[in-house]
Amino acid sequence: MKRVMVHGPGDVRLDEVDKPSAGPDDVLIQLKAAGICGSDFTYVANGGAMRVGGDLFGLGHEFRGVIVEAGANVTSFKVGERVAYNSFNSPADVGRASEQAGFGHFLLIRDIDSHPQSLVRVPENVSFEHAALVEPLSVSMRAVNRANPQPGERAAVFGVGPIGLGMVQALRLRGIDQIVAFDLSPLRRQLALDMGARAAFDPRETAPAKALGDLFGYGELWGAKLPLTEMYFETTGAPGVFEDIVRSCHLRSRIISVAIQKGAIQLDGSLLGKELTILGSLGYPTEFPQVIDYLSQGALQPTAMITDRFPIDDFLAAFEHARQTDKAGKVLLTFD
Repeated sequence: MKRVMVHGPGDVRLDEVDKPSAGPDDVLIQLKAAGICGSDFTYVANGGAMRVGGDLFGLGHEFRGVIVEAGANVTSFKVGERVAYNSFNSPADVGRASEQAGFGHFLLIRDIDSHPQSLVRVPENVSFEHAALVEPLSVSMRAVNRANPQPGERAAVFGVGPIGLGMVQALRLRGIDQIVAFDLSPLRRQLALDMGARAAFDPRETAPAKALGDLFGYGELWGAKLPLTEMYFETTGAPGVFEDIVRSCHLRSRIISVAIQKGAIQLDGSLLGKELTILGSLGYPTEFPQVIDYLSQGALQPTAMITDRFPIDDFLAAFEHARQTDKAGKVLLTFD
C-alpha cells in the first residue's frame, strides 16, 4: 500500500509500505478521502509537529474511511462503520508524530477502546468528501462559537483559505449575513462569495476599514470615523494585520485570532480605550459532532470550497498545488 511519510525536515515521500493488520485491541480503517491542511506544510518543514527534527512519521490528519477490521476485544466500533478522525481529542497523534498516516490506503489505530473519542461515526447521508471537511469546518465553527454572534451583527474575515471559508458558512448558519472577506487571492475571494459572503476585497487595493465602513456605515469615536463591525476573524498570521484591526475597529469590537502570529503584536491604548475583546480559538473541543450533525441535516454546504481532487499516487503534485493560494482552495486526496 501507499503511505505518505516525512523522513526529515523538508523531506516528504510517498512510500510503499506493508498493509497493517488489526491486533485484538485495534481497528483498521480503509481510507476514502483526506484533506491537505495548511499545518501539514509546517509539519513537513519541521520534520514533525511543534518540533524540529525527529523520527520518521506519517502525514495527514483530516481523513475519513470505513472500518474493515476490528480486533476481538474491541467493543467501541465494528466492521463496516463509517468514521472520521477527531485529531484534537485523540492521543493517537496520527499525521503529526505517529507512524500512521491519513494520507494512505489503510490506517491502524491501536487500543481504540482506551480512547474511543478518536473516531466519530459518520452518517450514511454524509459523503466521504464532506466528511473529509469535518476537521477544518470544526476549527471554523469553534472560532464562531467563541465569538458568540448576536442577531444583526456584522463580521469581517481576514484570510479565506479553508478555515476562513468555513467561518463564512458557520456565520451564515448562526444567522449572520453581513460578512466581508479579505484575501490576496482572487480565487479565494470568489470562493468566499460562493460560500455566502456579502463582499470580498483585496486589502492591497481597498483598505479594509474603508470597505467595511462603506458597506456597514461609520461611527465616530474620538473624532475619527470607524467602521461599524462587531466581529473580526484573523486567520492569516501575517505581520501587521492584527494591529491594523485593533487600530481601525470600533468600540467594543471582538477580535478572534485563529492564526499563529508570526511575530510580536504591538498593542496601543486602543485595547483599553475601545474596551476590545480579544479571543484566541484553537481546535474543536466540542465542535466535531456538531459539524457532522449540521452536514447530515444539510445545514452546512461546503462543496464550493473543494477546488481540487488528486489520487494518492499524485500526492506530491497535490501537495505543491495546495501551497498555491492563487490556484487552490481545499485540496482532497482520494484512495481508490
